[in-house]
Parts: sequence; structure tokens; C-alpha cells
Amino acid sequence: MLKPALQKIYVILGKQDEGQLEKLYRTLLALCSHVSLTSNLYLVAGNLPESMPHVEGILKGVSRFLRESLFARLYVHLVHPVSQGSMKEIRLCYHYLKRATSAFDQEGYIHQELPRLMLLPIIIPNEQDELASLKSLLKELKESFLLPSLYLDSATFFLRQNEGVQAKAEKIYYGHGDSGNLADIVCSLHHQDIVDDSCAMLGSDSILMTNPCPASLIVSAQDGKVYACLNAFRNNWSLGDIFGEINGDGIMARYDAHDPYKGDCLVCRERVAECFADMPLPEETAHEIGALLYHFGALNQEAEDYVQAVKNYTQSLKLSPVEEVESIFFRLGFSYTKTGDYDKALEAFDKAEPAYQEKYYFHFFRGLCYFEQGDYHRALERFSEALRLKPQQEDLVRILIYIGTCHNCLGNYEKARLQLERAKEATGPVKEIYNALGFSYFQLKDYDRAIQNLSRAVEIDPDSAIDYASLGASYREKGDTDRAMAMYEKALALDPSIPSARENLERLKDKRN
Repeated sequence: MLKPALQKIYVILGKQDEGQLEKLYRTLLALCSHVSLTSNLYLVAGNLPESMPHVEGILKGVSRFLRESLFARLYVHLVHPVSQGSMKEIRLCYHYLKRATSAFDQEGYIHQELPRLMLLPIIIPNEQDELASLKSLLKELKESFLLPSLYLDSATFFLRQNEGVQAKAEKIYYGHGDSGNLADIVCSLHHQDIVDDSCAMLGSDSILMTNPCPASLIVSAQDGKVYACLNAFRNNWSLGDIFGEINGDGIMARYDAHDPYKGDCLVCRERVAECFADMPLPEETAHEIGALLYHFGALNQEAEDYVQAVKNYTQSLKLSPVEEVESIFFRLGFSYTKTGDYDKALEAFDKAEPAYQEKYYFHFFRGLCYFEQGDYHRALERFSEALRLKPQQEDLVRILIYIGTCHNCLGNYEKARLQLERAKEATGPVKEIYNALGFSYFQLKDYDRAIQNLSRAVEIDPDSAIDYASLGASYREKGDTDRAMAMYEKALALDPSIPSARENLERLKDKRN
């Protein structure tokens, strides 16, 4: 089996002694031999100027790797906050880093291609920052071909609406937690990468989304722990300690066997998408998340997890464009029917009706809600409308059974008989048809045909206690006491809780005695 190449490595920078730093550099250099041809390295720092010695050491190792691997390309994302007081120092840091990596810029210029080492800042602004200073920094970075992105959290979401800031940012990341907590930042970056990967799958063959997320590692230089994926990081399931017993090759050996750390990739992708549902996202991004949540709803509906499907569809409604909400409401209504919440199902179907009023299955599911609520008149109206719209053969039989059952419940036994006989002619042996027909003929006092149909029902399902009880009633009305008692006894042997069978059996015994 081909082992996945690492596409992303997230490094949380910390404060280490010299010996620990050397282990960190050696580990990252070893991991570079396991990356894909184009991969991403995220260096997450609480303070860029203070972390510069660590950044410089890591970049030296990366440069060495790239000089030895001429077909590899690495995008190094420097993730860090800025403040009004740190702007000057941060500019100096980038000037220095740009000079330190200039050989790769020159190589790219000579070959007329993107440099094999690119520095891509991800700036975390402070809500107190002056917009002019932030724009100036972004402009300067962009003009130096550093292509900055922004990381916004709840305190700085307002910046996404500033056209001047948006125009200078290559990408905007949205944070869920505390932007002062490096672990939260890593989770948010990872969240967005997973969502981007999931959105890309919507138009691909990987529509089930059970594929693992892009191969990645999270390395915490604060404590030396290495994690195989976001789920492992959240749950503190470490592959080992790079400051202790494990090296780069040891990490990858454990990574290759880390299935328990991955967990359910579909659930992970779904939870990540849900994290974005209540965020004030730009319209285009919101629509993408809405489409993703709708797709998860469809997957959960197919898996018969209707409670989760309802949650997915409800969240999708908040984010999807107006022209798509009717299809979401239909699926939401369907899922509510499966959870037994028929009032909410009908509310959802009302909102879906303009787009589905000519679909027979729409009227069938509305009828099903009324049927389950005991409103047989309305159910019959909807089932009849579904029948008028020429359903497929399999669904035709189901609709005829429900129409017949509604007529039985309303006391229209002859009408029920006609519809159920039509259903019987249209399909093979279906117990529900013979059961309902047996009831219709019993009520019409045609006990021979009742017995004929109920006998066919127990042939199909020999464990159907209620049909044996109905046979007992039919034989009783015909005056065949022996057979009636035998049918009641059979029914009670299968299900002792049928009171009518027990009561009628006792009456027949008393009458005989």
C-alpha cells in the first residue's frame, strides 16, 4: 500500500533550550523527506520578533532539504499576531527573511517559475490596530512578493468588510477560539484547510467524504509532542516526544500505523463544517459551507441518521442562497417524518411546495404525515394527488396501500377493497395488501374472501400474530368455532399481549362448555 506523503506540517513554536532546538530542527529536516512535491509548513508564533531565532533555524533546515531535493517545493506560512507597537520590528523581520531566502527567488526568476521556497505570512491583527498601519504592512508584504493572508477572530471579523484590507490579503482564515492561544490558532487553520478540501470534493468522485484529510502532522515545540491529525491533537493522542525518545523516522513509522488516531473522517469533516455555521462569513464562503452541510445532511439521511440530518439541513438553510432553500426544506421535511416530528415536517413541506408541487413523492410524504397524525381525510387528499401524478410502479403500490388503509380507517370499505385489489394486481406478494384486504372483506361481511386474503398474509409472514387473530375473528363469524379457537391460540402463542384474541378465545371456550 502506498504511504501518504505529508502535505501539511503545523509547528507551534515555543521556548526551548539549545539542545531541544537542535532536536526540533533535526526532526523537521527528517520529516521533510516525507513531504509531497508541493507541501505547506505552518510556523505558528506568539511573537515573531522573539521567535526569529527558531524561524531562522527551521528555514536553514528547509533550505538544505530543497537544495538536495530539486523537484520539491515548500510554502512556509509564518503565522503570528501584529500590534501597533510591533509593526516596525515585524517589517525588519521580513526584510531579513526575504534576504535569507533570496537564492530561491533568483532560481525561480531564472527558470521563470514560482520559487521553490515561498514565505507566506498569515497576519493576526489586533482589534486596536490602526487600519492605516495594517494596510500599509499588507501592502509592503505583497509588493515584496510575500503574499500575506489574514487570520480573523470574533474581535476582528469586522475587517472582512473593509475593501482596502480584503484587496491586500490573499486569503482570509476565520478563527473560532482565542487568537492569543496558539493551539486554538492551529485548530482554526486546520479547520479551514479541511473545509477547503471538503468543498473541493463536492465536485469530485470522493463524494462520500470518508477519505482521510490531507496527510498532516502537528508538532508542538512547546512540549515536543507530535500529533497525527486534528482529531488526535484535540484529544491529546501523541505519536511521541521529539525531545525524548523519538526521531523523524520513528514519527513516520507510528504515523503509518496511526488509524486509531484518525477516527471517523466523515464525522471529523462534518464537525469542522459545523464550526463555521454561526460565523459571520462572506456570502460566497457562506454558500460553500451551506452546500457542504447540505451534502452532509444527504449522507446522514442515506445512513438513516435522521436526527443529524435535521441538524445539517437546518444549519444549511442559514447559509445557502435563496434559490436552493426549497430543496433543503424538502429534505428537512423528509427527515422530520423519519424522526416522527410530523408538525415540523409539514411546516418544512409547506416551504418546499412551490418547487415540488408537481412531484408525486412530495404529496406522498405530506400524506404520510397526515396519516401518522390520524388525519385520514387530508392524508387521502395527498395520496390521491400523488396517484394522479403517475408514480413509479414500486411507489404506486405503496400509495395504493395507504389509500386503501385510509378508506378502511374512514369506514369506506368498498373503496378500500377496490384500491387494495388494484395494488394486489400491480405487484407480487406483499403482506400489507392481504392484511388490509382481509380487514376490508371482514367489514363487508365477506368472510370467505377475508379468510382467503388473511391466509395469504400468514403464508408470507408466518410470525404475524395479528393476522392469525384476524383469521380467528373471520372463522368465528362464519361459525367455525374449532378453527377460530386454533387461530386465536396461534396468535397468542406468537404474541400473548393481544387482548382481543385472549378475550374471544375465552368466550368461545365458555360457549362450548
